[in-house]
Amino acid sequence: MSVSDGPNPLILTANPRLDAALQQGWPAFGPALAKTTPVAAARWLAQRVGDPELAVTVEPLLAALAAPEPEERQEALLALAEIAEEVEDESLADALWEGALELAREQGDPDAMLEATSRLADLAERFGDLLAAAEHYIAFLNWRRQDEHASDAESVEEAFDEIVRLAEADGARQAAAAWTFRQAHYTRLLENDDERAVVGDWEDDPKPYTGWE
Repeated sequence: MSVSDGPNPLILTANPRLDAALQQGWPAFGPALAKTTPVAAARWLAQRVGDPELAVTVEPLLAALAAPEPEERQEALLALAEIAEEVEDESLADALWEGALELAREQGDPDAMLEATSRLADLAERFGDLLAAAEHYIAFLNWRRQDEHASDAESVEEAFDEIVRLAEADGARQAAAAWTFRQAHYTRLLENDDERAVVGDWEDDPKPYTGWE
């Protein structure tokens, strides 16, 4: 997905290393952020969006990213991602939601996973990449289908709904029909109180779901 470099790309950066890492997404940005003091990272973020007062707000959140409790780290990531969206810094928001998704996956938290998934999908759709948006939901369903993984049925249905909507919007009618069929299969299992609709894989074929061309 292609996103902008931030609201104020002409402002001289306070930390070129963070800017460079951000362009590579969370896998590079996360470690770079961890090596930067909260004060320096807060100064960088505030200067990046052109709001010096924001440093006071984000510094404790950045410090919380090193907290030993995963719940505290997750809350900090979510809050920072929300702030990035509020200041319309799509690159930063995308990376932070990616980090929130990674942490939620590590903790096996389906609700937090779906929240981050939906935000990442929204960003992809905003930039016209409907397939990339759908692939975020597809990844969530593939995670959910793994052994002993569980989530609310509503989360599965929501992911299916979004994939079908995105396929239709992308003009992929055959894919939309296929995903509608898969959702109907899942819904039947759910209505019949089949355990597969609650935990693990509900498909007879264990092959992971994929997107469309």
